[in-house]
Amino acid sequence: MAEQRSMAEEIQRDVSTWRWMLSAMLYFWAAAGVVAAGAGVAGLVVYERVMGDRPGGTPVTLEVPEGASGGDVGKLLTEKGFIEDERLFRLAMRLDPDNRSIRHGVYELPMGLSPHGLLALMRKGPDRQLKAEQQRVTIPEGLSIVQMAERFEDPQAFIAAASDEDLRAAAGVEADTLEGYLMPNTYFFDEKPNEREAVERMLEQFLRDYAALALEIPGGQEFDRNAIVTVASLVEEEARADEERPLVASVIYNRLAQNMPLQMDSTLQFALGKYGQRMLDADKEVKSPYNTYKERGLPPGPISSPGLASLRAAMQPAATEYLYFVSNADGVTHTFSRTLSEHNAAVARFNREIAQQRREQQQRGAQ
Repeated sequence: MAEQRSMAEEIQRDVSTWRWMLSAMLYFWAAAGVVAAGAGVAGLVVYERVMGDRPGGTPVTLEVPEGASGGDVGKLLTEKGFIEDERLFRLAMRLDPDNRSIRHGVYELPMGLSPHGLLALMRKGPDRQLKAEQQRVTIPEGLSIVQMAERFEDPQAFIAAASDEDLRAAAGVEADTLEGYLMPNTYFFDEKPNEREAVERMLEQFLRDYAALALEIPGGQEFDRNAIVTVASLVEEEARADEERPLVASVIYNRLAQNMPLQMDSTLQFALGKYGQRMLDADKEVKSPYNTYKERGLPPGPISSPGLASLRAAMQPAATEYLYFVSNADGVTHTFSRTLSEHNAAVARFNREIAQQRREQQQRGAQ
């Protein structure tokens, strides 16, 4: 009890740490099953947040696919902006003695309800069923608009929608296209969507996800959104391991702070439309604002659509002194360096390891 009281007092003294402690308390109380009047002030705060009755607002459509678990539903509610943390929904399920499962289908749920209120509505069943042939559209992270367009029947219609002046104005995007502002995800449609419908759904998801991140991260609402999305797109292209994304972001910010050119092949690939190709020395001479070998500072806008992990890294970079990174021979991780001499040594090691891999492949091929 004393420990819980001290935690509650700490919440009151320092609001900025509330989310972190809430996460810790959620796991503790969910495991112990002891959220009750005797759990102390902090327990009552969480209990009210999960179970309290609140008036609902505007209904928003939520599609629950067949086979979705309770945890999956919690993630969907979080992604849609109904709740702040999926663990709140899981805790509501633990605290409610009703064991009815949540059936797949289409729900019209009011925004603003507590997790328990949402759970109660969903246990009554969906407002309508999903169509048997529900359309699924998957857009992976790191694709440019041109690359996304290739996944649709009419690529030019997709590009036109992603350049639509009304959509750009509604989203507050000043660039000529929505490059970087179409959120990668798997989307479900009752009917096969046309290109504009797909663009609108992805833009809506981006705006919701970005707003949630900006609220979650201290100072997030004050960030320059175009700069954040641009940095995130670079992180998306350069990083393969999630744990390295904040490190890559730190290199970008450190180089910018020292007025060093970013020197990233991914920006050249975007400028030349040579996606996934090795850049030659001649490519580095191209005249383009996206040529970060020639131009200092950030490119004028995003070069692809980053996912949530890269957006988070752009808002919360690691605190490092790194100025360089080079791929390791595993093709996934990188070696980060503070000085050019360290970096050159890492590059030499990479070249030796790659040469060894090629020799081994040749030997296997000759057998």
